[in-house]
Amino acid sequence: MSSSKPLLEVPSSANKMLIEKIIPVDSKTYLSWRDYFSAMGDMIDSQGWIQLFSIWTLTIAGVVVSMDFQDRYVYWQWNGWLIGLLKIAAVSVLFLTYLKRNDIWKAGSTALKINEALTHLLIGSFLFLIGFIDSVTIDEVLNISYLLGGALALLCYMFAFASCLLIFQFTLDLDLEKGVWNHFKWDNKPLYLSLSVVFMLISIILGIYLNDPVASTAAAVSIPFPIIALIWPNHVRHLQRARFYPLFTFAMFLCVRAPWFLIPLGILFFSLRIVNYFRYGIVHPSFGVDFLEED
Repeated sequence: MSSSKPLLEVPSSANKMLIEKIIPVDSKTYLSWRDYFSAMGDMIDSQGWIQLFSIWTLTIAGVVVSMDFQDRYVYWQWNGWLIGLLKIAAVSVLFLTYLKRNDIWKAGSTALKINEALTHLLIGSFLFLIGFIDSVTIDEVLNISYLLGGALALLCYMFAFASCLLIFQFTLDLDLEKGVWNHFKWDNKPLYLSLSVVFMLISIILGIYLNDPVASTAAAVSIPFPIIALIWPNHVRHLQRARFYPLFTFAMFLCVRAPWFLIPLGILFFSLRIVNYFRYGIVHPSFGVDFLEED
């Protein structure tokens, strides 16, 4: 973008970054860097980097479940960080060079058809298995109870993933003039939100049955968001929370057992925020809500 005027001059104070104080939107440095970050941001958007949060979380869910099977009480475990980061790198390459490039992964950018949603669930299962399979899993390949537990854990996380996918059926668009995200198409809203609640509830039940505190607690913390969006359907900010916070919740609970996961998450999160700040003058992704209300 070549315009010298930022889209949104004063972001919400709750979302301010340190760089906003160092390089305000009306400074010469900001204006001189804006074209560079705009070009970078266009490339990042075309490659779907923001989707890596989902790709990584599904993969690390498998890693954490494998850790749980080996030690029920594992906590803040840094061992295995190198293999974990290599798995993140591998699935990132898979996503950027194949899934996104061939328009196979579409969640968040368009409403999914039934076959496309099933494809995403299959991909999610594959990512989970990439994380789950390790030397211990290979040694237990003939252990029926181990494999059954792994299958139930996979179902637990896939029901949570399906719950989130249904929320992402409501696509969002950035208003380039106002610097806010909007959505005003609510097709099948009661059905999608109701199913989202049901699927997350099933994830909670499976997590409790498996005695998995990460999955059960993360799902329990996440379920209010689709419930609130269902009860107050005309408040678009509830949709924004229902899209962001369940994914964030699962990622943070996974970090309780695999704290090294915080490093790539933080790098991606703050990199995207800085790029979008210089592109649009807004902070995104954000923990805040910035939607226009729908009457």
